[in-house]
Amino acid sequence: MKAAEKLLRETKFSRRYQGYEYLVICVERVVEEDRRLCALIKEVYQPVADKYHVTYKAVERDIRTARDKAWGSGGKEVIERISGGEFYEPPTVGELIEILAEYLKKNT
Repeated sequence: MKAAEKLLRETKFSRRYQGYEYLVICVERVVEEDRRLCALIKEVYQPVADKYHVTYKAVERDIRTARDKAWGSGGKEVIERISGGEFYEPPTVGELIEILAEYLKKNT
């Protein structure tokens, strides 16, 4: 199992959502090159969208759906632990990708 997948499972993400697969790829792309965060749509979402023949908006929406389900299933506590912060609402998709990528870079 890839490190990104293992982290997502720990963070309570379910493979039942298409956003899970999208998020794995997005996180891996940012781990490879963190400057991609500066052009999130062009450098992160669009390559995933092209691979799955969907729009970048669909990629972001599906990740958001998976995030919301994970958040309600105990993922909030894990995200807070790995980020070192406290959240009153779920992070944006871009923030989530950044949090997960930074954690993987430091811990793998």
